Amino acid sequence: MSVRMENIFDLISRTADGVLAVDRDQKIVLWNDAAEQLLGFKTEEALGRYCYDVIGGRDDSGRVVCGGRCLDLMRALRQERVPTHDLLVRTRAGRNVWVSVSTVLVPSKWKDLCVLIHLFRDISQQKELEHFVQQLLASVKKLSLPEGTSAPISLAGSLDLSRREREVLRLLASGASTSAVAKKLFISPATARNHIHNLIAKLGVHSRLEAVTLALRHSLL
Repeated sequence: MSVRMENIFDLISRTADGVLAVDRDQKIVLWNDAAEQLLGFKTEEALGRYCYDVIGGRDDSGRVVCGGRCLDLMRALRQERVPTHDLLVRTRAGRNVWVSVSTVLVPSKWKDLCVLIHLFRDISQQKELEHFVQQLLASVKKLSLPEGTSAPISLAGSLDLSRREREVLRLLASGASTSAVAKKLFISPATARNHIHNLIAKLGVHSRLEAVTLALRHSLL
């Protein structure tokens, strides 16, 4: 390994993002501490293994994209730009995690020593929020009135929602989980669950998603 490449490896191995580097055979030659913390594989477990055997990346449609013919590696070797993309990867414990992956090719005057570096960070919460919004929009569309039908009367003044319940409702509309609601409002998770339960009961719905959909349709937010 060249001195220049060693310096690069030393620099990126200390970043807060997960970092893995692979050689032309797609075998892992670098695995930093952040990668270990995020995915659970220790360095000695990852080094020398094929990258696709370790992370098993899938795209948004669930299609396996990490395999023996890595498109990112082929693009990089052709000196093409490799776009940043999202992958669903698995941890050592079998848990799925969404990561955003950026890719850099470190060239060498000896082609066989070129390595591909992947920098990745956890975006699971962002993906969960995107999924929530998609479900919400689909529910709103499903409940939309047919053309020519009068708009429903607003329920804003007919429901006795407390100030705290309206705060909880706004947080649910942003995709917040129970723990996130508790943290934002400086209350315990148990209290947050009680507020959510009471809110759902008052609105006469069966789920958080239905509560937010109803709130959007009737100007409760």
